[in-house]
Amino acid sequence: MLTTILHELAHAATAFALGVRSTLFNYFADLHITQIQAATNRPVLISVAGPLFCLAFGILSWLTFRRARGSVAELPLLYLSVFGVATFFGNLMSTSFVGDFSGAAVALRLPMTVRYAITAIGGVSVAAIHFWVGRELVQWIPAHIGKGAGMLGIIALPMVLGTAGVILVNWPMPEASAYARVAEASFWLFAAVGALMTRRDSRKRAGLGLRWSDGAVTLLAVLIVRLMVRGIPFVP
Repeated sequence: MLTTILHELAHAATAFALGVRSTLFNYFADLHITQIQAATNRPVLISVAGPLFCLAFGILSWLTFRRARGSVAELPLLYLSVFGVATFFGNLMSTSFVGDFSGAAVALRLPMTVRYAITAIGGVSVAAIHFWVGRELVQWIPAHIGKGAGMLGIIALPMVLGTAGVILVNWPMPEASAYARVAEASFWLFAAVGALMTRRDSRKRAGLGLRWSDGAVTLLAVLIVRLMVRGIPFVP
């Protein structure tokens, strides 16, 4: 939810900076663009702003994650890094069909062969990112729990409950967006494979218990999403 909020906010903020009115919703920024504005490069810049911001956010989270080894911030930063970077490559994967990069590709008149190649690169990258995060997550499984059972608890269960929770919090939402959330969740299968293929090391990991900060951040994200469902106008 945090990544999606930042993604859509980047669209609306970029539109605002370029003098384009918009309404920010939970899964898109509705542009109120004039014909004159549409004839410029503004639509392309607004389209790519969201994924690019998520890429930068994900990389920053990953760099911070590497410095946070053994702290309580390590696991949240791991999730933020994978969601940020995967959002970018997930949008890249949809270039041939729908989404931010698809709109940019149409505006730039990229041939379908190029768009299919970009889609393939995006798909492979998303799979690789989830495989990597599975190798990281397996290290949180306690030593007395088998790898298979631990994988179900640290990857499968959060994927199922998390996806259902996100859809519920964002409801009502377009049917296509709901299917997109399920499609995104399917890539955690690569995380499961990565976890099963990785040996656990002896590095000290912070516990998996919930903290008050987890609840506070979740509550804040839910409140922001519910405001976005109603629509937030951005008028330059």
